Amino acid sequence: MKSEEQTTAGVKDQILDAAHERFGKYGFGKTTMAEIARDCDMSAGNLYRYYENKKEIAAGCAGRCMQESEALWRNILNQPGLSPTERLKAMILAKLRYLHQQFSDHPPLFELVLVVSADHQSLVSHHMQTQQSLLAEILAEGNRTGEFDVPDILGTAKVILGATAKFIAPHFMGGFELQELEEEAKGVAELLIKGLAKR
Repeated sequence: MKSEEQTTAGVKDQILDAAHERFGKYGFGKTTMAEIARDCDMSAGNLYRYYENKKEIAAGCAGRCMQESEALWRNILNQPGLSPTERLKAMILAKLRYLHQQFSDHPPLFELVLVVSADHQSLVSHHMQTQQSLLAEILAEGNRTGEFDVPDILGTAKVILGATAKFIAPHFMGGFELQELEEEAKGVAELLIKGLAKR
């Protein structure tokens, strides 16, 4: 028998699924709470029991997307047999492919990115910090194996995020084909790896 907490989480997931689909088709501005409620076969009043407003739903959709991309990186970190260099390249390309698919299939989702960036900066900041920590794990591993020589691990991880922003943040992907971005990302990764390498 499901607990009330499990039931609530299930309903929230259903709402986020419906909202993501509608945001992806029509954009954030043209979507109403009533439409999301109708897509979930519930009343608008019932929808407000779970989310206070549309911006909160947008934050929920964005948060889930961020968690999925973080999970991709964690999987690469835990994958056996990869060197730190291979992990770093794989992480950049994995997030690029994930985000490019999300936003090329649903261009109106770019509007959602702008809304969340403006109104939920703490969510974005937390995501950036999580990514920085995951990159720092790779750099620390590289130092241990002698592949890298990185005195300031956290600072360098932050720099890598900045250097690869075009490939791991959706803002910069509009109008670019995936193959073009992949080639550019590989080139940037190679430059970064040369800079990280032990001399």
